[in-house]
Amino acid sequence: MKIAIRSVCLLIFVGLIMASQPAFAGNCIQDVWNAHGNKQKLQCTANDVTLSEVTNICVSDGQGGCRSDNKCTLGEPVTFTANFRMDLTADTRYDIGFYVATDGGGDDGALTGQCAATNVTSDNSPTFYNLDASPDICGDITGRLGTAYNPQIVRFTLTTECVDPNSDGFLDLPFCTTWRQPGSNQICTSASDVYPGSPSKCNCGLLTVQIFTETATLEVTKTNLTGDVPETGGTVTYSVAVKNLAQVVSLTLDTLTDDLYGDITTTGHDGITATTCAVGPPAIAAGATYNCQFTVTVGTGDTGQTITDTVTACGTDSQGHTNLCDDDDASYTYSDVVTQPALTKTATGANCTVDVTYAVVVTNNSTVDTLTLNSLCDDKFGDLTGNADTVCGLGPFGTIVSTDCGKDTLPNGDPGPGTLPADIAPSGNYSCSFVGRITSCLNETNTVTGGLTDDDGISYTKSDNAQVNISVTFP
Repeated sequence: MKIAIRSVCLLIFVGLIMASQPAFAGNCIQDVWNAHGNKQKLQCTANDVTLSEVTNICVSDGQGGCRSDNKCTLGEPVTFTANFRMDLTADTRYDIGFYVATDGGGDDGALTGQCAATNVTSDNSPTFYNLDASPDICGDITGRLGTAYNPQIVRFTLTTECVDPNSDGFLDLPFCTTWRQPGSNQICTSASDVYPGSPSKCNCGLLTVQIFTETATLEVTKTNLTGDVPETGGTVTYSVAVKNLAQVVSLTLDTLTDDLYGDITTTGHDGITATTCAVGPPAIAAGATYNCQFTVTVGTGDTGQTITDTVTACGTDSQGHTNLCDDDDASYTYSDVVTQPALTKTATGANCTVDVTYAVVVTNNSTVDTLTLNSLCDDKFGDLTGNADTVCGLGPFGTIVSTDCGKDTLPNGDPGPGTLPADIAPSGNYSCSFVGRITSCLNETNTVTGGLTDDDGISYTKSDNAQVNISVTFP
């Protein structure tokens, strides 16, 4: 009868203890510690038991199997089962277990917030060892590292957020291990009973798991293989290199575009005449580079003008990260094309004292440059514009009867070619004429010289001559 009464009293006592425990504000190690009536803040300064390695990983494929690529997407949940290794570096420790932050962890890792916790049991550990009598079911650890019960291996299934706070390309788990020292071990029947024997008897850290989290990074390099382009126009060939800077994940190109020429993987548009560029499989392996070229036809331009355009590459990595992009630009500059102008002179003659009409034509043979005619000088008649010979620097050997060279208005009242200097448009010409009086009965040959400058600052001097045959008839 006394035994029965004592049993009833014990049940009532246990019930009172359970009823008096506060509800968990969270389920991480600090929360569980406080829920068991402890007020101190955990320090977790001891290193008696640590979580050192994760092996035999099976990332759930959602169909009851394992993914073959062992990867997760950053910021999204991942479920996996693995062997967690717990090492002892001190004397015997009781009621060991660990907490893993499932919300990515905060500033305090797995101390507060949302966690998954487990104790070591005969069901989840092939190395299970328990020094306490029933009803205690939580595993203990003892002996030197490498002996029968050190380390302890725990097979555990976990759903957590895919995070990589140290950016090493692998899943990182904020964790805290917990244990009790001899004399502080109590009855442990579930994961909610694994909490430190004192504020220091826990160890927190960041555990790297071989589940890939890396996001590929692109590096685009665009290069002009042709160099300068003549101002009359031509073609430019560009090379494009896309390097996958990742250490683990591969990258598949989705688009290759240029801000001036559009899609550089196809021809027949925007001046693209040839291309070796393509998108889609095969993927670019981690650390590898994809190379291609495309050629465009460009129009005329001004000497010294620079044209810059940018290629952008975007892709998707083998982790499923999309819209991964980078760009680079390249330029070409228009170079001058030297085209020699032409000047011609013709004459119509008469007798010994005769007025000869000379036609002068200055032709601009360039298709892109404008020429400026600065002077017209004749070695017999001087400045053909009728001005003083300060421009030509010659003394007159003949007489200019009339001229429309360098005049605004022709003698008949029509508009003239304009005063000098005068501009000559590309592929255009400047025409004028003058009447020179010859008083010699000898055949005359005289030369007209034109001084010109193109719009790139290059000067030209061009000459042509005309001969007048004088015939004398005696009565």
